[in-house]
Amino acid sequence: MEYVLEMKNISKTFPGVVALDHVQLQVKPGEVHALMGENGAGKSTLMKILMGIYTRDPGGEILFDGKPYHAANPKEAMDTGIAMIHQELNPILDMTVYENIFVGRELRKNGLVDKKAEIEAAQKLIEECGLHVSPRETLRNLTVAQCQLIEIIKAISINAKVIIMDEPTAAITEREVELLFGHIRRLTEKGVAIIYISHRMAEIFSICDRVSVYRDGQYIGTDTTANLDETQLIKMMVGREITDVYPKLEVDVGEVIFEAKNIVRADQKVKNVSLAVRRGEILGIGGLVGAGRSELVEGIFGMQPLSGGEIYIKGRKVKVSSPRDIIKEGVALITEDRKVTGLNLSGSVNDNIAMVAIKKLLTHGLYNRAKALSASQEYIEKLHIKTPSGNQIVGNLSGGNQQKVVIAKWLLNEPDVIILDEPTRGIDVAAKRDIYLLLGDLVRQGKAVIMISSEIPELMGICDRIAVMCEGNYSGEVKREEFSQERIMTLASAIKV
Repeated sequence: MEYVLEMKNISKTFPGVVALDHVQLQVKPGEVHALMGENGAGKSTLMKILMGIYTRDPGGEILFDGKPYHAANPKEAMDTGIAMIHQELNPILDMTVYENIFVGRELRKNGLVDKKAEIEAAQKLIEECGLHVSPRETLRNLTVAQCQLIEIIKAISINAKVIIMDEPTAAITEREVELLFGHIRRLTEKGVAIIYISHRMAEIFSICDRVSVYRDGQYIGTDTTANLDETQLIKMMVGREITDVYPKLEVDVGEVIFEAKNIVRADQKVKNVSLAVRRGEILGIGGLVGAGRSELVEGIFGMQPLSGGEIYIKGRKVKVSSPRDIIKEGVALITEDRKVTGLNLSGSVNDNIAMVAIKKLLTHGLYNRAKALSASQEYIEKLHIKTPSGNQIVGNLSGGNQQKVVIAKWLLNEPDVIILDEPTRGIDVAAKRDIYLLLGDLVRQGKAVIMISSEIPELMGICDRIAVMCEGNYSGEVKREEFSQERIMTLASAIKV
């Protein structure tokens, strides 16, 4: 049998949107098969059909192990031998690690859940994955990266023949990525097929054997990674060549507009960190996962209490007790987790974009819906948000388009300082370039941008300076003319003495 999984002529239509138009996928046993395409290309929709989350339109055919396949829900898919690690994690935070691993398929003895057997099995799986957590630990106490690895362990533990990994490395460290790749190689040696969705080109060429490309809901083609290079793959994805992945505009840098001095968080996750950013400047914040980058900006933004430090905006000291205080001062924060802190997923695109700038949309003290719709449409066009209309529910958009809605929401408020935490995570190469061009346009207008990113090439591509953090401390700064991956990683790995 050449293929463990075949999906033929698969279509899926949502109201006003053809998400998939007679697409196909053929996966061999023991291969890592990449799915590539821009946000909204249909990759996740195709996988959700495979997992029984969506029902395909009439017609088409799915074969698994050479037999007709249909899953009415994810449990049926898992029982058949197909598991999926979702990009947006859904761990049960108040359950333990071992309970999360075996939820829905508990180990039993004499009709009762065998807690001891589950803990022992979970401990073995955790050790094999190189993860240092107790199986009895509650997931609420773990980091995002650790929760991601627990999801991977869960998928491995069901002995699936096909494991779908949707952006599995988005929230884990480089060391954890290497551990994951080691597990992927061991799984493929046993004949397990991995369907791998990622926008990180280096990963695709490092771990994947073949790649299938989709664009605007259509199947473009399949080839081996050995036959492709990055330029060819990008052209297949977007339908045109993108030669300048990191467009960097030359902008005159002005006076310091924002300064945080000696910031200390009450929980000690940030210790005595200072930074300043000027008009017309993009300041990057680098560091490994857990370095305290998100914790720093959350403290500055009033989301978490500080025990020390001062904040100056346009040379004036301001008191920040809550996000409302700093928003009034013209500062915006585009958070790392768009689903939890960035969007109302059940609201429309229009309502989400208008969320922060309500006061700007009033006429004689009343909400002017026409003004809001006009403003929303302007940003839908400006940021190339793929949506049938402004009335579309945000939860129905792809991850990349959801991210653009978050950015639009803040830009409508016309801030002077824009802080972005991992703004391009889970976004395709063309959408990333749109955001880089937008950031260039913002600094050209005299605004200041602070950007956190785990991708060093991204920071080096678009930033003027990079401040590096390590274990909650400021580790050092690198100017553009001194940029190098080695220099940044050295600062990120050990505090500069």
